[in-house]
Amino acid sequence: MERREFISTLGAAATVLTASSAFAEDAATHANHSHPPKYKALAEAASKCVLDGNNNLRHCYGMVSMNDTSMAECIKLTHDTIAACSALESLAAVNSPSTPAMAKVVEAICLACKKECDKFPQYSECVAMGASCKTCAEECHKITA
Repeated sequence: MERREFISTLGAAATVLTASSAFAEDAATHANHSHPPKYKALAEAASKCVLDGNNNLRHCYGMVSMNDTSMAECIKLTHDTIAACSALESLAAVNSPSTPAMAKVVEAICLACKKECDKFPQYSECVAMGASCKTCAEECHKITA
């Protein structure tokens, strides 16, 4: 290796090392500015409500297909709950400043849904939905109180 090649290679290596150090320092600086989830429990409760709501709707639609309309109000409230909890989950997941306002609305919707679910303790889907609604309403209340 000639002297020129050696100096050139040494310069390139120094450049790489300097860039690596700057990159590592920049990464460390950004690591100190992480943005943790502010509403993690609320997002999880809303997500569970959506999951149990879809299971409950499947059950309700099955009842309607057998000409049993006793759960018609349950279908309406479950649909509203799924829609509201989906929106709340999305807002809470990104720490949206609109989360508390949406949580206030969702709390009322979940309480109404739980009240309806309590009318059907013989169906496991209704029991699960009622429990999810209760948990979600409690999580909503924590951030709006």
